[in-house]
Amino acid sequence: MCTANSARSQLAAALWSAHSSIPATSAGTHPADRIHAGAVAVAGRREIDLPDESPRALDSVWHTSDLVVTVCDNAHEEIGITDHLHWSIPDPVRVGTDDAFDSAFDELERRITALAPRLAAIQPHRKETT
Repeated sequence: MCTANSARSQLAAALWSAHSSIPATSAGTHPADRIHAGAVAVAGRREIDLPDESPRALDSVWHTSDLVVTVCDNAHEEIGITDHLHWSIPDPVRVGTDDAFDSAFDELERRITALAPRLAAIQPHRKETT
């Protein structure tokens, strides 16, 4: 989750889906009108699929049992949710360069590839029925 849900949180959700079978979605405290072109471009360069949907508000997708990961300092301070994760990822939209988007992508991927197997290990196993 971030403020505009136009770059970091969109990339994080797409990366999460590429690295984990645990469902994830992205949202923002003040969603933008569209996903930022720089996020679309870096996802294309890195061959990660972004959803074809508009940014969404946190209150439209959040459930109290969800693990929230904020990737934006402003959103982290605004939401006031306890017992969640906060990753301070610099906003690539403010800089607007390919390098800024690549750096944000790399940092998100580093953190997600570390977290995904840990969460998978503690997920309850479903009993298969035949």
